[in-house]
Amino acid sequence: MSFKYFTGNLNYTLGNEDTSLELALLPEQVGHVVSVAGSGSRVLPLLARAPRAVTCVDLSREQLMLTELRIEALRALNHAEFLAFWGYPPRAASSDERKELFSRIALSENTREFFHTVFVQKNWESILYDGKWERTFIKLSAINRALTGTRGLGLFNALTEEEQRSYLKRKFPRRAWGMVLLLVGNAGMFNALLYKGHFPKKNIQSSFLAFYRAAFERLFSQGLARRNFFLQLVFFGKVVFAEGCPVECDPVVFERAKKAVADAQIRYRLGSVLDEVLNTDQPVDFVSISDVPSYFSGSTEQNFLQRIKPALTPGALVVLRSYLHVPEGLDISGFENIREHHADAIAREKMQMYLVDVYRKLS
Repeated sequence: MSFKYFTGNLNYTLGNEDTSLELALLPEQVGHVVSVAGSGSRVLPLLARAPRAVTCVDLSREQLMLTELRIEALRALNHAEFLAFWGYPPRAASSDERKELFSRIALSENTREFFHTVFVQKNWESILYDGKWERTFIKLSAINRALTGTRGLGLFNALTEEEQRSYLKRKFPRRAWGMVLLLVGNAGMFNALLYKGHFPKKNIQSSFLAFYRAAFERLFSQGLARRNFFLQLVFFGKVVFAEGCPVECDPVVFERAKKAVADAQIRYRLGSVLDEVLNTDQPVDFVSISDVPSYFSGSTEQNFLQRIKPALTPGALVVLRSYLHVPEGLDISGFENIREHHADAIAREKMQMYLVDVYRKLS
């Protein structure tokens, strides 16, 4: 089976969501979790709750293969090796080390062939920042550094929240940062760099600029910048501080997920997450649907909850992230939105670019 070099095909390789939110919402030892696969980093942490079955769904075959690589790396490698293989701090693996680690990961034939080709073409360097989304932020971070300079990067020298508040008030280059936000808030630029005509149709009331300004202010006040992987991407184009790695790197989460994956049934499905939930032969307790509904329209936008309702167990949760577009006319009969019950977890989420809804199926 032959594949094209994958950086043109993958949207995400690190991931554009903080799955600590879904991890906080997922109960222990549920029967069946269905999750949009993405880069796999939005699935792996959920294994720490020891679900009996996890179905990973994506419209992209390459994203599914990347998810398989991530989960099988969890199974085969220890924590330090996992971080090094992917290229997370504190130390990325050398090319020779990564080649040896890859040889120990059990993969399906197609996935092994695909990633062997990818790694050979990259001389066995990390693929952590090869997705379209990650490469977009490499470009944006370069613009950010050109505008905000060392005073922008100085934000990450703060070791206490008091130091960070003081730095933001007295030294952070607010005017230059405002210029960065003007660029980030330019829908045409983001569309050209990343979405290629598939940008969500905005229906929130805020302007793009006001939306991003408010989101980043929440992030600046949420905790230390050096503990936030997304802020590191915005300023450095990569994760440079180990304390700010995504939740899949947390040693406790990793070890719990590693223990649980030995007994979990993992399935990979190419197609629509709605179709997979509806057609599954096993009732679903938890659906992590990402921001997929932000791209829905018409009857699908209004009725997707009703469409999947028959396949959900009583009390099942559907976690929805809306990016710039909130589903209009959504029929939630038979569900209740318990978002306010999880306000603290939502406030701690390290992206703050999504409006989160948590729908619970009523008995």
